[in-house]
Amino acid sequence: MKLDDGIFLIDGTMANCYLVQYQGKNILIDAGMKGSAKKIISFFNEMKIKPDVVLITHTHVDHIGGLKDIREEFNPEIYVPDREVNVAKGLEKVPSAGGLASLIGGLSKPKPVENVVPLSKMKIEGVEIVDTAGHTPGSTSYRFPSLNAIFVGDAVQEHNGRYEFNKSFTLDHKKAQESLDKILGMHGTFAYPGHGSRFRIP
Repeated sequence: MKLDDGIFLIDGTMANCYLVQYQGKNILIDAGMKGSAKKIISFFNEMKIKPDVVLITHTHVDHIGGLKDIREEFNPEIYVPDREVNVAKGLEKVPSAGGLASLIGGLSKPKPVENVVPLSKMKIEGVEIVDTAGHTPGSTSYRFPSLNAIFVGDAVQEHNGRYEFNKSFTLDHKKAQESLDKILGMHGTFAYPGHGSRFRIP
């Protein structure tokens, strides 16, 4: 579903996945649950394109579960926040907030993906890497100033006019609040969250 010029929401994924067409590249933001991979692959095949780059906001299973299948199908460059590269590779577990988050993470583990690249090595001109840690240690947002857009993962979502993060699944509430405040300082920018609808930052 087209949201704005060059920005598409891929329908039917548990956590929002976006296609950004930017500087001649097809950039996929996040990879959904394992079961989302078929929908993501079908989306690209129907558009008769492939993702050149995947940018991961954080390594919770609903954001990287489909990554291995997407890698095998299209072989894109995959960038993961440095502090969570080993999670994507299956060498570490992402720290859990406990409770329900721990239970869900234990029931649904993503397939390890080799050859992911630390985000610090990503060089796409005009894409700003914004540290929005708190939800997970490496949670990252991606800002495209020329598109007036920022992709925030689970750092913030809008709910009935309030801007918040999901406390149940967030590891460090203090850092998460600081990250939320940082995002809300980008007045007039459109935010594209991992859950819920896009919104314009007032």
